[in-house]
Amino acid sequence: MTCLALSISTLHRPDGLERVLRSLAEQERPPLEDGPLELRVVVVNNDPEDSSPDEVADRIRAETGLTIDVLVEPRRGVAPPRNRGIGRAAELVGPDGLVGFVDDDEETTPGWLVEMLRIKRDHRAEIVTGPVIPRFEEDPPDWIVEGGFFDKPARPTGEERPWAFTNNVIFDAALLQRLDTWFDEGFLRLSEDRHFFQRLARTGARIVWAADAVVVDSIPPARANAGWLVRRMRTVGRCVAPLRRDIDGPFIAIVATLAKAPVWMTIGASTTIAGVVAGKAWRVRGRSWIAYGVGLAEGVFSSGLAGRPASSSD
Repeated sequence: MTCLALSISTLHRPDGLERVLRSLAEQERPPLEDGPLELRVVVVNNDPEDSSPDEVADRIRAETGLTIDVLVEPRRGVAPPRNRGIGRAAELVGPDGLVGFVDDDEETTPGWLVEMLRIKRDHRAEIVTGPVIPRFEEDPPDWIVEGGFFDKPARPTGEERPWAFTNNVIFDAALLQRLDTWFDEGFLRLSEDRHFFQRLARTGARIVWAADAVVVDSIPPARANAGWLVRRMRTVGRCVAPLRRDIDGPFIAIVATLAKAPVWMTIGASTTIAGVVAGKAWRVRGRSWIAYGVGLAEGVFSSGLAGRPASSSD
């Protein structure tokens, strides 16, 4: 029997956690070559003072029979709970099992698990990942829809990817033995997952795209606005240099990142000016590209900023 343990980090999102757990409980569990699939979930609560994850897990266990472990990770951030969760998941499934991640603001769609495992088998991939599509909690401004700010690129099933993210991924637990460290705690809010999976890819692990294994991401009003989008791009920029250091070495990472920073700021300034006529979507896109260029430079010049959010609220 193969065991799959999915890790979910959570912080003050009891409603979201309940939605994703219920969606997992409803997943069809396909038989594998060695027998039926055992599905387990590891929830990592990032606030020791918050009892709601335990309460949600108790309710879902009682109503659905889903096997759920709840752990507490007191150190705030994204990497500590991810490391805690994946460590426990690996213990549960053993070296021949499967582990994975979804987020506490998502829901898996019907057939998600069947499709993820089918693509993993058919393409003989160590890692399989799929799309995350947005669902706005409130109708967003028209300029957000027109600008496609939350749209995801379309990719064909079976396409190999250079990295994955923890919002929709399943992989062989044995891969964890290839890395001395898992999620880097230097990335406080963003890119720790890309860093983790791009390092696994460098060991030879194949990452394959499953276009029909869809997860739905809830977008609150606090994220569907210009300020959040601009700050997000600045944070993304801050992560580029530390991400490239592991692949290209410090010198190339610094030179390449610094070369791109003024280019993006120039493109952003031109786009912002064009937005005076073209509309708000263009203006926000331009401001985002300027912020990205600023973030690129910040990630090079200040190790204290590299991989850190542009705002403590994001």
